[in-house]
This record gives sequence, C-alpha cells and structure tokens, in this order.
Amino acid sequence: MKKYPSIEQFRNVIRDVRAIHDYQGKDEEGKAIYQHKDNYPTLKFKGTVKLHGTNSGIAAYSDGRIEFQSRERVLSLEQDNAGFMATMMTKDLTFLFSGLSFKEYAVVYGEWCGGNIQKGVAINELEKMFVIFGIKVDDVWVELPKHLYDNENGIYNILQFPTYEVEIDFNNPELVQNKIIEMTISVEECCPVGKFFNKEGVGEGIVFTCTTNQDLKFKSKGEKHSASKVKTLNTVDTEAMASINEFVELAVTENRLEQGISYFKENNIEVDAKNTGQFLGWIVKDVLKEEKDTLEASGLDEKKVKNAIVTKARIWFLNQ
Repeated sequence: MKKYPSIEQFRNVIRDVRAIHDYQGKDEEGKAIYQHKDNYPTLKFKGTVKLHGTNSGIAAYSDGRIEFQSRERVLSLEQDNAGFMATMMTKDLTFLFSGLSFKEYAVVYGEWCGGNIQKGVAINELEKMFVIFGIKVDDVWVELPKHLYDNENGIYNILQFPTYEVEIDFNNPELVQNKIIEMTISVEECCPVGKFFNKEGVGEGIVFTCTTNQDLKFKSKGEKHSASKVKTLNTVDTEAMASINEFVELAVTENRLEQGISYFKENNIEVDAKNTGQFLGWIVKDVLKEEKDTLEASGLDEKKVKNAIVTKARIWFLNQ
C-alpha cells in the first residue's frame, strides 16, 4: 500500500523548512552539515478544510490492480473501514485516474466522513461521503484538479469548499500565527463543508499545504479537536512544562484517547482489556511524536513521563 503521511504541527514545518535551507551536504564521515548563510524563504501555503472522518485512499497499479486502503492497511470486504471499500466498489471510479500517466502507481487520497464515522462535528449529520484532498503518482504529489468529483455518487473534492491562503516568512513565522488562529477559529465555529450542505455546526480545522512543495504540510485544529490542550493554537515557541502532571494533562486529552479508539476500529482491533497494552503503546507513541519538542524543552525525565501517560491512559481505556 501507499501510506498517506502524517500531518504535523506548524512548529514542525518551521523546523523542516529551516533544516532544508541550512543543509550544506555531508562531511567526509557522512555526517550532515548545517550552516545558516542567508535568509530563510517566504513560502505560500493553501489551506483546505480538515474533515473529521477516517483517512482513506484508492490506489491503481500498473498491473491493473485497484486497492482500497485506510491510513494503516489495505482493506478487504471482510476487513473494511467504516464501509469505505464496500461503498466505493459499487461506483464507477475510472474518472479518478483518467489523464494520469504512471509507471508504478497512482493513488487518490481523501477523507471518508459523515454518518457515524466520527462524532461532534457538523458533517456527521450528512450521508457518508468521500472527499478527495490529494493525488500521488509514482511517489510525486501532483496538483489536484478542481473538476475531480462525482457529487451524485458521493465523491467530492476538497476544492469545492472554501480555501485559505497564507504567506509565511520563515525568518519571522510568528508574525502569521494570529492569522492562522483566526482562520482556524472561524472553521471551528461553523464548518464550511457542513454549511455547503446546509448543516451548521462545529468544524475541525484547516490543513495548510505549501504551493511549491506538497511535502510541507501542517494542521491547525480548534480547541475542541486538538489532541493537546493549548492556550494558543499552533504556538511557535515551545513552553517548558512545570511538571510531569501538567504535561500529561495537556497532552493526554480526551480527543487523543478517542483517536486511539479510532485507530483500533480502523484496524479491526477489539476494544477489550486483553488489548490494553496495544492501546497504551499507541498513545505513548503518538504523544512522543507530536509533543517531542515540548517534552525536550521541559527538561522532564522521558521515562517518568511515559509512566504517567500510561497510568492515565490505562484507567481511561479500561473504563471503555
């Protein structure tokens, strides 16, 4: 399968852009050389509505195979993901790949959302639908055509809905932070996709993608959907945590724990006490991945933090 990459935070993109810019090659021992010689670039990012559903994809291979996938695995009718494969198999999908020339594969990524897939957002009052947000051909992202949709068959295009633009000066990225926050709050207060279908309610946030390098993406969620409790969305400067308990309270939120349950459902793992270890492993890994820089800035003992995460997550999971 061709897995969709995880989308990180604004601070992670700042780090990546600066590292790419400062990279000067490798020394004689093969170690990377980083040196800041001139100003960082100013890049344009396009924002699209982040939908609260389950990541899905349809891949076409050069040997004629068609695969349906979730974020983590190839689907089958016996082990589907919220009915995505069963639904898509009944539709004519040839239009998705028309005009795409590929040597190995082409994959159309999107969000399978609506219905009972998730909860707490406007779009869950709608029929299930597949909303396309990206196309990759032979490991290269290609521009998403605006006309790629089939509304009558429940296949939409994220570009059919409102989009957002922001220009980021990576010498002073904090200057654009308030604008990103304002955009995100507006989406959370009234989901543009829900409103498109005359359903008003809460939205999840925005995904920002660089217009010249689609590998550079970051997500901006409202407080109701953020996996971490933050006073300011997408804070650029990591704030050192005063204690392990404070860190765990901020990082191990109800939303993050619910994401762990969604991961179980996507992979047909039973929500049962016998799988507690697998759930705790996912939570710890997810926290350390997304909050690594905050943890490092806090100077806390990682082993003790892991133990505290496990303690809180175990109690929550067993109560499920």
